[in-house]
Amino acid sequence: MGTIFRFLTSASVLAVLLATAGASAQETQRTPRDAARRQPVQEGNAAPVNASPETAAGETIVPPGTIELDAISITATRQPTNVLDVPGTVTVTTRQQLDQTMTRDNMDLARYQPGITVDRQTSGTDPFGNLGGFTIRGVGGNRVQMQVDGTRIQERITDGNRSFVDFPGLKAVEIVRGPGSVLWGADALGGIVAYRTLDPDDLLKGKDKPYAGRIQATYDSFNKSFSKTAMAAFQLTPTLQGLILVNQNTYNEGKLGKARADGGLWGCPRVPMAIRCDTLNPLDGTTWNMLTKLVFRPSSDHEFKLTGELYDSSNDIRQMYDYGLQSTGAFNGLYPRNQDQTRKRVSLSHDWNVGVNFLDNLHWQLSYSPQSRDVHSERLQTLTSKQNQVTVDNLGYSEEFWQADIQMTSKFNLGSSRHTLTYGFQGDYTRAEYYRDSLVKNLTTGRSTYTRSASFSNADTTRADFYLQDEISLLDGRLLITPGVRWANYAIDPKTNAYYIETDGITPSKSESSKLIPQIGAIFKLTDHYSVYARYAEGFKMPTAQQLYTSSPGVSFNLIPNPNLQPESVKSYEGGFRGQFNRAWFSIGGFYADYKDFIQNFYNPPGTNDYTYRNLSAVKIWGIEAFGEWQFHDNWAVNASASYQHGDQRYQAGDPMVPYDGATPFNGTVGLKWMRPDWGLQAEVISTFGQGVTRASSTDLFRPSSYMVFDSYVNWKPTEMITLRAGVLNIFDQRYFKGPLPYTFARTSTTAQAITNPLELQTAPGRTFKLSAQVDF
Repeated sequence: MGTIFRFLTSASVLAVLLATAGASAQETQRTPRDAARRQPVQEGNAAPVNASPETAAGETIVPPGTIELDAISITATRQPTNVLDVPGTVTVTTRQQLDQTMTRDNMDLARYQPGITVDRQTSGTDPFGNLGGFTIRGVGGNRVQMQVDGTRIQERITDGNRSFVDFPGLKAVEIVRGPGSVLWGADALGGIVAYRTLDPDDLLKGKDKPYAGRIQATYDSFNKSFSKTAMAAFQLTPTLQGLILVNQNTYNEGKLGKARADGGLWGCPRVPMAIRCDTLNPLDGTTWNMLTKLVFRPSSDHEFKLTGELYDSSNDIRQMYDYGLQSTGAFNGLYPRNQDQTRKRVSLSHDWNVGVNFLDNLHWQLSYSPQSRDVHSERLQTLTSKQNQVTVDNLGYSEEFWQADIQMTSKFNLGSSRHTLTYGFQGDYTRAEYYRDSLVKNLTTGRSTYTRSASFSNADTTRADFYLQDEISLLDGRLLITPGVRWANYAIDPKTNAYYIETDGITPSKSESSKLIPQIGAIFKLTDHYSVYARYAEGFKMPTAQQLYTSSPGVSFNLIPNPNLQPESVKSYEGGFRGQFNRAWFSIGGFYADYKDFIQNFYNPPGTNDYTYRNLSAVKIWGIEAFGEWQFHDNWAVNASASYQHGDQRYQAGDPMVPYDGATPFNGTVGLKWMRPDWGLQAEVISTFGQGVTRASSTDLFRPSSYMVFDSYVNWKPTEMITLRAGVLNIFDQRYFKGPLPYTFARTSTTAQAITNPLELQTAPGRTFKLSAQVDF
C-alpha cells in the first residue's frame, strides 16, 4: 500500500503542477479540439500546436524548442484522432522521437514506455539472443497483436520470436494498451503494437522540388550495430509519387557489461572451454530491409497506394555455452548455427472520399505477406565411445497471410447528436507450416540416421469478422460516447502429415469459435482544457495451433495435446483524468482486467513426465498509469511517466489466489530537455527507474531489485541538411535486472539450467554509446 500511496501522491502532484502551469502559460484561449480533430489528416501525426504550417500533414517535424502536443493515432479508433481524445490509453512514437533516441529495435522502443517490456531470449531453444515480443499491462506473447501498415506479424512459437521489423523505414509506432479486439481482431487481447511505414509525402512535404532524400548512419556500441539507410521520394507526375528505401545493418552479439562471469547467484557450472555465464554466443548478423511505395491520386477524392517490402535478417552464431570436454567424457566441438528470418509484403489500398448521403469514406486494403524463420545447425562431437559424430539439424516455421480489410465511414446527425460510424469487414487466411529434421552421421562407422518430425500440426487459420463503431457527439461536442461491437469468427483446421505422431490416440480436429465482442468508451470535456474518460472493452483469443496440436511422445518427457482448450477472454475497465494546454499536457488513469481461461504453457501434471497446455481459472490485473509534459520555458521542458501493476491468478476453481508474475512493479521515467532552436541544438537527460519485485507466485523465485539509471541524448542540426546525434545510456554503468523476466528463474538453479540459460544473461547492458549522422536533400 505504501507504493500505491506514493504513486498516487506523486501523480496527483504532477497533475496539479501541470494543470496550474498549463493554465498560467495560456496566451490565447484554445477552441474545443473536436472540430479540428476530424479534419482530413494523412496517416502520420498532426502538427504540434506551434508547428510551422508546412508540416501540418504527413510526418511531424517538430522544430527545436517545441514539444508535441497533438500526436495523432490512426489505430486506436480507426480514425485520425488526437491521442488525448481516445477513450483509452495509446502512445504514439513519431519518426522524430525514434531518431532523437536512435531507436534500433523493440527493446529500445519500450525503454521509455512504463508498464511495457520486451524480453531478451537466452534459452537453449533460442541461443541467438532474439527479442521475444511485447508485454503490455502484464500480458504478452501472441496475446499482443503486432502489425505493419495493418498487416499481421507472425505468431511466436516456443523456439521462435517476433523480431520482423526494421526501424529506419517507420513513420511512427502506436502502442494501444488494453484490448483492441473490437476494431482489430481476436488476437489483440492484451494490446496492439502498430508500425506505420514512411510515405513519399513524409520526405516531400515542404520541398520546392520534385524529389527529396535522406542518408543516415547509426552506430550502437551495445552490439556494434552499424545501420546504413538511404531513401528517396519523387513527385513523378502531378498525380503520382514514389518512395524507395534501403537499409542495411550489421551487428554482433550484445555485450552485457555488468553481468558476472562467475554466474552470480547461480554460479557458473559450464566447462572451462565454454564461454562464461556473462557472455552471449558469438554472433555475426546482417539485416536488409527494402521498402517501395507508389501513391497515385487521380483526384482529391481518391488515393491508391501500392507497397512492397522485403525484410531479411541472417544471424550466424557459434554455440559456445556447451563447447568443450564434458563431465561425461564426451567432447562438444564446433557448433555453427544460422538463423534466417524473412518477412515479405505486397499490399494495395484505396482511400475514397465518397461524399454521398449514406457514405462519406471507403477504405480497402488487400495484402499478401509470407513470413518465415529457418534455423540450420551443424554439430561436431566426439562421443564417450571416442567415435566422431556430426549432426545436421534444420527447423522451420512459416506463416503465409492473405488479408482483406474494408472500412467505411458514415457521418450523420440525429437531432442534436452527431454520429461517425466506422464499420466494415476484416478477414484473413493464414497457412502455418512447421518442420524439423535431423541427420546424424557417425564419421567413424559411416552410418547415418535421418529423422523428420513435427511436434505440432500444420494448420490453416481463417478469420472473418464484421465490426461496427459509432462515435456519438453530444452537448456541442463536449461529450463523446463510442460504443462498438465485433462479430468474430475464427477457425483452425489442422493439416497433419506423416511426420506428426499422435499421442494416446488424440487425433487433431478442427476448432471453431464465434463471439460477439462489445466495447464502449466515453470522454467528457469538463472545460476546454480538462476531460475525463472511461472505457469498457472485452476481448477473446483462440488457442494457437501449437497449443492445440502439440504432440511429441518421448523418452524423458512427453508433449501432450489438449483438444479441450478454451479461448482466452478478458473484461477490461479503465478511466482517468486529462488536461491539455498550450505548452503542457497530462493524463492519469487506472485499469482493471479480468482474464478467463488464460492459457498456461507446458504445464506438468504432478507425478507425470507429461507437459501440456491448460486454461487457468482466472488472472486479474489492475494498475495505474500517468503521463505528462510541460514546456515551462522557451528553452526548457520536463516530462514524466509512471506505471504500477498488481496481478493475481487462480490456477483452478477452488484454488487460492496467488501473485501473478507478469505484472510490472512501480516504474517510470523523468526527462529534462533543453532546446536552443537558434543554434539547432537539443539535449535531454532521462532517468529510468523501477521498484524491486516484492510479490511472486513462489517464495523460491528470483526477484529483481530496484534500480535507477540515467541516459542522455544530444541532437545538433548545424545546417538545414545535416543532423548529428549522440547518446549515452546507463551513464553511471549500473548493474540491474528489469522485470518481469521472460523465464521462471528460481533462487537456486539446476545445473542444467545454469549451463543452458544463466540468470546473468538477463542483466541489462552497462554503459553504452550511440552515434548518428543524417543528411537530408
